[in-house]
Amino acid sequence: MRDKVLIEEKMQKLIEMTAGFCDEYLDEEYKHLCEKLIRKVPHKRNVPFLSGRIEIWAAAIVYALGSINFLFDQSFENSVPKIVR
Repeated sequence: MRDKVLIEEKMQKLIEMTAGFCDEYLDEEYKHLCEKLIRKVPHKRNVPFLSGRIEIWAAAIVYALGSINFLFDQSFENSVPKIVR
């Protein structure tokens, strides 16, 4: 049985971590997308972020959204190499 309190705590921690990263390096759109994705995950039968390190899950969420939105493609204006400089 899923522990709803633990799920909520981890979900809030993930939202805080991804929001902090998006505030510093990305934008509000990525922040919103990360939160939307995090809030959808607990609807699955097995909540994957209950196991493993929470930092890895936060990085994976940002990476997954960034990869499908061309964040790592240098031909785009808002790519990671141009943001980090």
